[in-house]
Amino acid sequence: MSVGEVVVERDQGVWVLTLRGEHDVATRPSLREELERVFKAGSNVVVDLSDVEFIDSTVIAALAYGSDQAAGHEEHSLAVVVSEGGVAGRLLRVTGLDQLLAAFETREAAVGSLQR
Repeated sequence: MSVGEVVVERDQGVWVLTLRGEHDVATRPSLREELERVFKAGSNVVVDLSDVEFIDSTVIAALAYGSDQAAGHEEHSLAVVVSEGGVAGRLLRVTGLDQLLAAFETREAAVGSLQR
């Protein structure tokens, strides 16, 4: 098991939140907290899930929050990066979030899709 971390950085004007390791209710800061922080400025956001080992419902709820923010506010947009066959991609399909979120296999593709 590896402790979960959220790495926050800018890439070509887009906020990239990269999750690594295992993420659950105990992970601090949480994805939700980081999404709230970057969305306050009216942001384009990529959540990179390609390096997660485990995610629970708190991450799914945070992604649903991000989807709602992007759909409800013109100044926000959200995309996710999931690896083919990875745990995050499977969970997004099971929950139906794959129908709400723009998903990409690479960070570069996701960032490129949000550049304005």
